[in-house]
Amino acid sequence: MSEQYFSAIQKFTVLDLGMVLLPVASQVEASCLIVQLVQEQTKEPSKNPFLRKKRTQFSEPYLLRTVQQIPGVGKVKAPLLLQKFPTLQQLSNASIPELEPVVGPAVAQQIHAFFTQAR
Repeated sequence: MSEQYFSAIQKFTVLDLGMVLLPVASQVEASCLIVQLVQEQTKEPSKNPFLRKKRTQFSEPYLLRTVQQIPGVGKVKAPLLLQKFPTLQQLSNASIPELEPVVGPAVAQQIHAFFTQAR
């Protein structure tokens, strides 16, 4: 952390996080201490704004690429769909009401039509 941001981090720690300012020997030590305090402060990782959300790693990347090719589905909606419907079979059998909370009504209809229309 550079000297430029050190004062802002101190203010953030005290005012926004409500933590006590502790004397430390260096900026590196202060940074490490803040990280440790935040991790200990929040026992539920989902409520900790400082922890990055873990992205779901798909064991089959080809499945992700395949779902991205469905009309109306792209790089953003494909992972969301695969979290709710982990297999192509489950996705293809999903009803419009099941799809709507994940991708919205318009895309849900596109996905349903994609799997149900004869080619």
